[in-house]
Amino acid sequence: MDAYSLSVLFFLGILFALIYRDRKNIEVQYFLLIRRTKIGIKILNKLSRPRIFWKIIGTVGIFIAFFLMYDGTVSLIKYGEMVMKGAVTVPGLSFVFPSAKPQVEAGPGYVLIPFWFWLAVIASVIIPHEAFHGIMSRVENVRVKSTGLLLLLVLPGAFVEPDEKQLKKAKLVSRLRVFAAGSLANFLVYIILFNAVSFVIWPYFIPGGIIVQEVNATGPADNAGLKAGMLITEVNGAPVKLSYKEFLSGAGYLSGEMKELEPGDEISVVANSTRFDVKLGSNPENKTLPYLGIVSVPVTRGDANAAGLLFQSLTWMWIINYAICVFNIMPIFPLDGGQLVHAIAEKISRKHAKRITYAVSFFILLILLFNFFAPFLLQAVSPSS
Repeated sequence: MDAYSLSVLFFLGILFALIYRDRKNIEVQYFLLIRRTKIGIKILNKLSRPRIFWKIIGTVGIFIAFFLMYDGTVSLIKYGEMVMKGAVTVPGLSFVFPSAKPQVEAGPGYVLIPFWFWLAVIASVIIPHEAFHGIMSRVENVRVKSTGLLLLLVLPGAFVEPDEKQLKKAKLVSRLRVFAAGSLANFLVYIILFNAVSFVIWPYFIPGGIIVQEVNATGPADNAGLKAGMLITEVNGAPVKLSYKEFLSGAGYLSGEMKELEPGDEISVVANSTRFDVKLGSNPENKTLPYLGIVSVPVTRGDANAAGLLFQSLTWMWIINYAICVFNIMPIFPLDGGQLVHAIAEKISRKHAKRITYAVSFFILLILLFNFFAPFLLQAVSPSS
């Protein structure tokens, strides 16, 4: 067993030892362990000031929540249409689980993230989400009864427990602010992290230029004289600038410099202060795209492995924060989106509010299940299978 897996097992061993030691204060509900506490309530009270500021933020959050709910619902329906037409063959959503391995693994319907990355990502989702629920509850004069931690098998969680009776008696706009607050927090984390990585962190650690790791024998770069280990600093007279977008797309570095070029075009490449004239070939995977024939890595400021880990962790943080934000605000009861729908439905018709909420929830849940399972079923019954 490698050191990474051992570190995960060691952490889990300590975690379960702490749970056993504190077992008298832990509630067990089926497979769920719940530990309630008063810790953090005073902090929430302090953070909820000034209230006028948070009321403005909360009101903006309502509009963002309903926009994301609409956009997410439309996207689900469109994806379902593509599944029925056979245009897509993979599930429309994926479950993210921790892995004892240090590499990311993905397949149809699942993503496995290294355990320590996963813990950091979960913390970035849960802490702001629940803190915003608690802050907005106090802003709306709803008492927070407790805060706490959850554990579903090995999957951690957290919660802020507002006084349900006070929340039900609150004005509609107050309830909407409280329900929308969690997804608003995750949306803000996504916005902040994505822009910080794109425009601050990435430019600092990746100043520009690429190092040639491999040169495809008989390829265009090899024919022009480029060798492994060379540092490419210019293409067609312009400095090589690597973007975070290229990192995300997986299209390869220099894709930005070559996006307007075609197979057969000639380019000048400056490597190790020497100019090389290269006639581009055709990409083996897509003959319409230009091909240089190198494998490269970016020049990094500091340790390359540390920079890679940093970008992986931050990228997963904003991706999952956005995914959780959209999923949680979908109109499915008892998710926050379902709570928003129920609050609106009660205002329209208190008598039929539950029926309206459950009908909407059932409809969206049906689409979600279809988008997840239908691709598997269609592949199973297709003639090629």
